[in-house]
Amino acid sequence: MSKEYGSRTERRLREAVQHNSKQDEELVSDKRTTIEEEKDEAKGGVIKRTPRAELEHQSEHFKINSWLSYFLTAGFGLIFSFTFYSFPLTNNFATPLQSEYLYSGFAMNQGLTPYNDFFGAGGPLFYLLNYLGNFTGSSIILYFIELIALIASGILTYRLVARQTFSSSAGLIIAGFTMAIVAGLGRGGAAPTLLAFPFAVWAVDFLDTYFHEDEKDGKFVVFGLFAAIVFMISPMMSIFFIVSAVALLVFNLSHLKIGRGIYQFLSVLFGLLVIIYSVSFYTLNDQTIYTSLEQSVLIPLTQFGMTGDVLLTIAKAIVLVLVFGIVTGFVHGIVQIKEASSATIWYVMLLVGAVLVGLLVFIAPEFDSTNLLAIVPFLMVFQGRSLVSAIDDKRNLLLAYLQNKLFAPILAVVFVFASPFVYHWMNQTTFSSEKAVVQYVQENTTTDDHVYVVSEDKNINLLSERTATIDNVPSYYPKKFKQTYDLNVANLKDKLVIIQAGQKVPSSLSATLSKNYKSIGSNTGEFTIYQLK
Repeated sequence: MSKEYGSRTERRLREAVQHNSKQDEELVSDKRTTIEEEKDEAKGGVIKRTPRAELEHQSEHFKINSWLSYFLTAGFGLIFSFTFYSFPLTNNFATPLQSEYLYSGFAMNQGLTPYNDFFGAGGPLFYLLNYLGNFTGSSIILYFIELIALIASGILTYRLVARQTFSSSAGLIIAGFTMAIVAGLGRGGAAPTLLAFPFAVWAVDFLDTYFHEDEKDGKFVVFGLFAAIVFMISPMMSIFFIVSAVALLVFNLSHLKIGRGIYQFLSVLFGLLVIIYSVSFYTLNDQTIYTSLEQSVLIPLTQFGMTGDVLLTIAKAIVLVLVFGIVTGFVHGIVQIKEASSATIWYVMLLVGAVLVGLLVFIAPEFDSTNLLAIVPFLMVFQGRSLVSAIDDKRNLLLAYLQNKLFAPILAVVFVFASPFVYHWMNQTTFSSEKAVVQYVQENTTTDDHVYVVSEDKNINLLSERTATIDNVPSYYPKKFKQTYDLNVANLKDKLVIIQAGQKVPSSLSATLSKNYKSIGSNTGEFTIYQLK
């Protein structure tokens, strides 16, 4: 028996062991008892069989450890989640992007509509989750939603790796560091890509099993459901499903599985339509069907060109893809193509998709590091198999994983916990000024008053619990949005307008301030407050 055949058999058996039903356990036992053969070069190629009792013991031991691993994975997720800005003790110091996402949930509970009353980059389901997450008046529910998404990502990653390697230790190690990647690139938790990530990991596991085991087609309905959910949360993350669907099409055509391909297409289409029609009812009620597609899909796909400090943006992007293992994951993928067998088409498409998403993130007018998380699903399938040789050689798996990743996971963990404190320290002057302005706003306005803030973030609106009737137009948005802004500013009636020093003030806003507002100064030099005459 050739070494190649032996490794393929071992892989198939490892993948089968993870199923929990009695039928699956019997199938695994029969297969592994019948075919567990391996050449022992030290004994001149003598075939070695593993006894049935030992195999059953390994399977049972693995299942016990898997439940322990689930518990440990949840514990790691809980620890990482304390860096989320939705956690009530830390949302006072949110980054600009995170403050916008947190503000959106508060604003929706005050009657504002995403895409119409304020601009949005996420999908409609993302803003619905934000709305529900702030339903109590704080972001504590949103924190638990993000925590569930993080833990689900870890557990699904564990199942993927454990199935590939038949090692709970490998699954736990990779799941733990994957959650560090998710928390780190999620940059505070309230990000569309973080909430969409567990659905993408499920799809990775499903497709990996399908391409290597030729699994039944029933789950393609779920694949379609999850593809639609991901699109409605994070359109950027949905590129993974599109690329994988193309790989499935090529695979079925190349293997002349036309009938099966049609059945899969109809199953996926059914799943897509169930979610699309459900969400369409919600967006139709809010009158945001077109505006949601325009702002979350069309504008990001048509507006390119890096702005601001280009060199700084490139440097930040390079550091992030190195620290969070995206580069090493891509290299592992290239190495594993030659061993992909029936999954070769999918593997190649995954690597192409990773490059495509990376380019879209890098050349966007405003660099959003949370979108780098959309690259990770393309590389997930390669992580477990990169440890197979270490498992076979009985080497230290943690050390082997760190070596494979050039010890970058350690830096990733440090980044996750250090970045909130470093960001707060670097911007403590701004936070102090915002705190003073928030106090003034709360003392001089009521909850029925509106406050328009021109600032890098939404912290003043968020912390003072005051909404604005208009929103700042992103610099890369088409001209028609700026024209609409000018018309709305001319009729601005918000009680206060607050301008941060260094922010560009549109000429239309300057004219309105001169005509309808008076400057009352500020306790700090960073913000200027204008009050309606």
